Amino acid sequence: MAEYKICFSVARAFGAQISFEANPGVSYEDAAASVDKEKLVWLMCLDTLGYSAKDIEVITPEQYEAEFGGADNG
Repeated sequence: MAEYKICFSVARAFGAQISFEANPGVSYEDAAASVDKEKLVWLMCLDTLGYSAKDIEVITPEQYEAEFGGADNG
């Protein structure tokens, strides 16, 4: 198994990331495309904060690090 980390920007206000294990060889683009943004909004309770799936942008781990300071940033 390989570990994958998919990073998101939520309305450019804050970042989020999810990690999971899957078979090796899946591209970042394919893994990111498999995320259901509507479900992600629901799971993260973003709708109660006024956000929708349209506010979620998949970004690279490098963009996440540059914009939000990486995994150790809260």
